[in-house]
Amino acid sequence: MIEYTMIALVFLSLLLLILSFFAKDKIKGLEEQIDQLTMSFVQETYQLKKKLKILEEELLMSDEDIMEIVRKKALNDSTQLEREQVLSLYKRGFSYEQIAKETSMTTEEVRMMLQQYLRGMN
Repeated sequence: MIEYTMIALVFLSLLLLILSFFAKDKIKGLEEQIDQLTMSFVQETYQLKKKLKILEEELLMSDEDIMEIVRKKALNDSTQLEREQVLSLYKRGFSYEQIAKETSMTTEEVRMMLQQYLRGMN
C-alpha cells in the first residue's frame, strides 16, 4: 500500500511539474507592467523637468531681454516677408529695378537676395 502511495505521489509531482511549465507566470506579467509604468513615469518626469527648466530661464530673463527676443523675431518675420515678396515678383518676370521700386529696397539688395536664392536652388 505504501508503495502505491509513493508511486502516486511521484506521478502527481511529475504531473504538477509539467503543468507548471505551461501555466502563465502571473508575476512575470506584473513585472512587465511595473517596468512599463516605470518607463512612462521616467519619460513624463523628464518632460516636466525640461519644461520647468524653460520656465525658470524665462523667469530669470529681464524685460529688456524679452523685448529683444520679440524684436529679433519681428525682424526675422519682416525679412522673410520681404524675401517672399521679392521672389514672387522675380518669378512673375519683374526686373531688379522694378522689384526695388515695389519693395522700397535698393537694386543691390534685391540682387543680393536673389543671388542667395538662386545659389540655394543649385
